[in-house]
Amino acid sequence: MGPEKRLPLALFTCFVVLLGLQLFIAPAQVSEEDRAALEQQLASEESPAPAATASDATDEDVAEQTAVDSWDDWLTFGTPGEQGYMQVHFDSYGGSVSEIRLGNYFTRVGFDEAERADRENWVRLVRPGVERGRIFTTLMVLPGVETAKRMAADPSKVHWRHEVLEEGEGVRFVHEDPRGVVLTKTIRPVPGTYDLDVELGVSSTEAELEDAALKFSLVAAVGMEAATSDSAYSEPQAVAAYVGGDPKTSGLDLDGSPARETLKSAGDGPIGYFGCQNKYFAMLMRPADEVSGRALRESSKLAVEDYEWVKDPSNEPVWEKRFRDMLVEGTIAYKVPAGGETSSRRFELYAGPKDASFFVGDDAVYQTLLREDLGFFDGIASVILGFLRFLHGLVGNWGWAIILLTLTVRMLLFPLQRKMQTSMARHATKMRRVQPKLDAIKEQYAKDPQKLRQEQARIFKEEGAMPPIGGCLPIFLQIPIFFGLFSALRVAFDLRHQPFVGWIQDLSQPDRLITFADSYPFFGDAFNLLPILMVILWIGQQKVMPKPATTNEQQAQMQKIMMWMPIMFGFFLYNYASGLSLYMITTSAFGIIESTVIRRVWPIDETEQTKKKKKKSRFMARVEELQKQAVAMQEQKARAQQGKGGGKKRR
Repeated sequence: MGPEKRLPLALFTCFVVLLGLQLFIAPAQVSEEDRAALEQQLASEESPAPAATASDATDEDVAEQTAVDSWDDWLTFGTPGEQGYMQVHFDSYGGSVSEIRLGNYFTRVGFDEAERADRENWVRLVRPGVERGRIFTTLMVLPGVETAKRMAADPSKVHWRHEVLEEGEGVRFVHEDPRGVVLTKTIRPVPGTYDLDVELGVSSTEAELEDAALKFSLVAAVGMEAATSDSAYSEPQAVAAYVGGDPKTSGLDLDGSPARETLKSAGDGPIGYFGCQNKYFAMLMRPADEVSGRALRESSKLAVEDYEWVKDPSNEPVWEKRFRDMLVEGTIAYKVPAGGETSSRRFELYAGPKDASFFVGDDAVYQTLLREDLGFFDGIASVILGFLRFLHGLVGNWGWAIILLTLTVRMLLFPLQRKMQTSMARHATKMRRVQPKLDAIKEQYAKDPQKLRQEQARIFKEEGAMPPIGGCLPIFLQIPIFFGLFSALRVAFDLRHQPFVGWIQDLSQPDRLITFADSYPFFGDAFNLLPILMVILWIGQQKVMPKPATTNEQQAQMQKIMMWMPIMFGFFLYNYASGLSLYMITTSAFGIIESTVIRRVWPIDETEQTKKKKKKSRFMARVEELQKQAVAMQEQKARAQQGKGGGKKRR
């Protein structure tokens, strides 16, 4: 069996193996021996009982020193339906924020008015993270190693005094350490935005601390969850970027590697922002002024180990999966001023959606993060998104905008594609005339491959039967457009929870025509119709496409491969966004109409051209000249090899 015959068989075998893995191979289960070993390992660790809430997690000795009552409450910022509407849960433990809920964004589509008013149905950006019973929350202050030696209590483990600002517009927390360090943290909303203004001040009541260098880490986010179940997008991600530089992203690792990843401000410039993101939302902190920017020395990402999750018998007890939360912090340097004055650093914490209309408008530095999400084809994807938004402004529906975009692309490429199809058809006509000559020399030089190639090249040159340049150009032009649209639909916030027609209620998710009570292999918990229609139209397009009059064995094998490709792609894209399926369905439907209707009304001229051709452009003339040179070099090489084999001496 030759390689041409083995290739389709290999592709089919790979497809069957992948399908078998998807359908029949269940996730590996942990054995009883491994479970017992894990429990023994956990028992050997010093792990105090976890606190139920942050307010109950105070160390008793430290609480006696600070003597501050616990407090926590929800405050509402902004107006329903307007930018910046959120509820923030403040907690005196660590003087921090334990939760943030966005009132204009919901966990799923289909809520009624009463359900939309329920905070539990709002998108939750962050939550507390637990490690061995210790609580970590957003906007906590963690002292550096040397700074901790100067303090009697860790400010992240005690309650801070609180003061709710006038009309509920923020909270001010104060922590006075028994050794003289005073920390003041003020958190206010910025009206009309998803920003929280965070000011962290340091002062001292002890003269010996004046001019002391202190470092504190401010937690920008902890406990951010994944926004979707898209396995192709790693979330949540730690994010940090230099001013004017591309972001450095890092997904949450569950591979047992708790190594701290750090981005330092030295060398490449000051840090522009740091924080955490998932596919559709972000918690990003940036300096609010130049002084604060210079004081921001580094940003670190750390996976928080949740031992109690591992010990829960209802969870899969895999040791490597104990890293449940991402904590992202920024290290800020202070010099304690004299006379009891306060040294302050101000930051803006963006806590909202990655909607370009106000995400980038909030600060242009976030544009780099959106480009990073779009991937390698970010330039094309950005243009596509811009055009999609323009079309959406015309029709008011993202599904129809995708259809119009597809038709626009196909119409723009149609003249070029038509020209190339005509060129290929005329080449096929010429090849049918030349084929008898090729068959004759193939039979004549069956035992001399070098001479056969030499004669074939001569016939191609004499008959002008070289394949037309750019026959596949329309395909190559559509590939970056496809990948650009693929990237855009994968991460574009614009399509989140956007309906099309009928049962298609979210273009960023599979169409979910029928929802199941249980999850099934391959299908999951829903049956998606659009990918099935997509495959049917792909196969139909392959069927109606014109076939060459004569095909060799290799071309026949390639046609068989092309018939399997739609099924393979349909398998891989079954659970992808319905917006992408809509694009595929539209472009295939256009291809079928082109092959069955347009070609009948306006048939392609397959007549072989014998008259004098028009003057070619310099580019095309140069390309043909290079082709001729390549053929001449091949003939010369063949003659040289033949002469060498005949025993002639080389001059």
